[in-house]
Amino acid sequence: METKKKNLPAFNIKEFFTKENLPLITLIALGIFAIVAIVVSLVAFKINVVVACVMVILEAALAACLNKIPIWIHGLVIIAQIVCGIMASQVPFMILMACVYIFAIVFLYIWSSYDSSKLSK
Repeated sequence: METKKKNLPAFNIKEFFTKENLPLITLIALGIFAIVAIVVSLVAFKINVVVACVMVILEAALAACLNKIPIWIHGLVIIAQIVCGIMASQVPFMILMACVYIFAIVFLYIWSSYDSSKLSK
């Protein structure tokens, strides 16, 4: 008896890292960075897991709400976050959350500027 091998589609990693997949790649990177930020908050800064998760969600929501504003206002938001960290005696944690905010803004910029009609031609 012959064993028949099915031809399964092969996944080529080089084909994944193309310009068409840039929004997906940045989304995956943002998710990984958010998980790393939560773990670092737990281990290094001794922040409660609920607080760390809520802060990451709030940073992403803030980035989504302020997506279409001028870049200098994002700078003011980051400064305000660091000032809040100074007032709460959690400066390293709030700097990490500001990095999550920056990463989310970059992701939303890439996602909103992605034009699939240009790439399909």
